[in-house]
Amino acid sequence: MLEVGAGTGKWTRLLLDLGAVVTVVEPDDDMRAVLVRRSPEVHTLKGVAEKLPVEDATFDAALVSSAWHWFEQPAATNEMARVLRDGGSLFVLWNGFSRNVAWLAPLIALRDRSEDDGKRPRGWAADLGVESDFDVESQVEVDWTWTRSVDELVSLFGTYSGAIIRTGEQRREMETELRKRFEEIAVDGVLEIPMTVRGTVARRRTRS
Repeated sequence: MLEVGAGTGKWTRLLLDLGAVVTVVEPDDDMRAVLVRRSPEVHTLKGVAEKLPVEDATFDAALVSSAWHWFEQPAATNEMARVLRDGGSLFVLWNGFSRNVAWLAPLIALRDRSEDDGKRPRGWAADLGVESDFDVESQVEVDWTWTRSVDELVSLFGTYSGAIIRTGEQRREMETELRKRFEEIAVDGVLEIPMTVRGTVARRRTRS
């Protein structure tokens, strides 16, 4: 299986636990180094989605998690089609906070910055284009619960782009407000966070 834009390997480790043999393509040296340290058995390559460093028709499945919106299209879609065997599956997934949960919505809003010029639009489905070599099979949506401490969640919120672009003082103010709100609803310093995985499953057409 090919995973593109794997970051530090959160999904990679899940795939390994499920018994998959995984090849990773990740452009960022620092994140790739963390992935290699945690999962040394993975075949890891430096590269980008628009020019994958693998041969044609090499994989039965490809996974992209929470990175598709950063890829240039249609180049990335064409590359996925190139490296998949006929009938191979493409999974384009996003994993995030469940935005339909009333108590969670104002907390999510604290990390977002609508005036961020670098912010990219993010949907919950992959537009593969009408001229691609893929047939969309389904749109998926799976709810799950993430158990995290207050400290872990405050730290996580600090990694989002809406937080990173702020000044140091603004980040500290955000973290203080987050910690206050999390502690009000935490039980013994721990929260059960509603999460949702959404995305698109497609199949590579047979080559003519």
